[in-house]
Amino acid sequence: MAARKQRRQSPGTGGVRRLPSGRWQARHTGPDGKMRSIGTFATKTEADTARARQIVSVQDGRWRSPEEAGLPLGAFLRSWLENRTDVSARTRSLNERLFATWIAQPHGRMPMALADLPLGSINQATIRQWHSVVSAEAERRAHDRARRAANSPQAVNRAIRTWARQSGMVVADTGRIPTEILHAWHQRMGTDVELPYEVDANAGTTEPAQAYRLLHAAFQRAIDDGLIRANPCTIKGAGQRDSRNRRERIPANYEEAKALAAAMPDRYRAAVVVTMLTGLRAGELFALQRKHVDLGAGTIRVEQSLAQETSGRWFAPTKSATSRRTVDLPAAAVEVLRVHLETYVPVDKRSLIFATSTGTPLQSGSRSRMFRRARSSIGRDDLTWHDLRHSAMVLWAKTGASLAELMVIAGHSSSKSAMHYQHVVSGAQQGLARKLDHLVASDDAQPTGRPVSRLHAA
Repeated sequence: MAARKQRRQSPGTGGVRRLPSGRWQARHTGPDGKMRSIGTFATKTEADTARARQIVSVQDGRWRSPEEAGLPLGAFLRSWLENRTDVSARTRSLNERLFATWIAQPHGRMPMALADLPLGSINQATIRQWHSVVSAEAERRAHDRARRAANSPQAVNRAIRTWARQSGMVVADTGRIPTEILHAWHQRMGTDVELPYEVDANAGTTEPAQAYRLLHAAFQRAIDDGLIRANPCTIKGAGQRDSRNRRERIPANYEEAKALAAAMPDRYRAAVVVTMLTGLRAGELFALQRKHVDLGAGTIRVEQSLAQETSGRWFAPTKSATSRRTVDLPAAAVEVLRVHLETYVPVDKRSLIFATSTGTPLQSGSRSRMFRRARSSIGRDDLTWHDLRHSAMVLWAKTGASLAELMVIAGHSSSKSAMHYQHVVSGAQQGLARKLDHLVASDDAQPTGRPVSRLHAA
């Protein structure tokens, strides 16, 4: 007997029918000729609405077969990352590293990597489990890094020298530590002593937060493509690195910035001042060349950013199209740059403004080390280089610059990004409170019978 041939339905056929249970089933035939159930609903209206949405998704090209939802998350993510044209090379590299480290590898209690699971099978519980295990693993790695750094040969030698001096022994700052001091140290501390170490309260939270944001964006893309119906990434605060131990960011004021600049090596003092007065990103600042600076006009043109140190190239495109901009310099920045150019920068228009003594780009690790020493000397161990960008935006906001103007100065593409850099200026609340005192006092002093003010009525 010949096998029964499956009849292909015409696209668009289907309908709504009532089931014996009393519920309503919506069916629809996709472009592939297969009729499928869209689901069952409590009312006919709900079933009709679901079928109408399905028809629209077919008409506008967003429809995907349920079989496509069985596509592994990893395959979907790789394809999406490879075809994205809206991100910089640096962001693309970061996303690929996050995918390889946290999504394509199994961790902790998850026997399978998240990337190996079918796209349509990943729900909120799956994401909560994934987030829990990668957060624990990232924190463990952060503690391991801190432990290794605290017990590196250089750190141990520093600890021995400090202990020796506190014990009344004489030891040089550099060179070999005398054998008798080493022997005394081992007798006192033991041969396998492990030095204590400290980690930040949010240690290990940055990359899980970045990976979570990547997943959220990927699932949103899958929704737009019609592969899934809802985004399973719904963990409140998971995309913020400091959601667990939120700490108020306190930008440096201009006096602190000047003290910070004075504590930096001479070659890089102007870099702190210029950042504080312009809000340039570190990658933009250290990619500046002579051709980008016009002291006569008092402007800087931001046209490029530093490439990743492993790329073999010096420059990369800016973070976004709006990051390409011309920034007007205050007089203080012009004067600082004038002295810096005369002292440290060759006349070639291609010369980097803030470079090493050999003219090559300053590595981020070197910048971080000298910045840590400088911030410690002024008692602001909480500061990062990026905080200077926040400080600059506070200064510009105090001039009365509008949100739109601040977006242009900072090179932001959205008001949401610009608002991230808005901080209440220290002492501003007290000033507002004094103004309110004056308003209330003036209101109370009005003659009896005056209409009640809006303030009192509220």
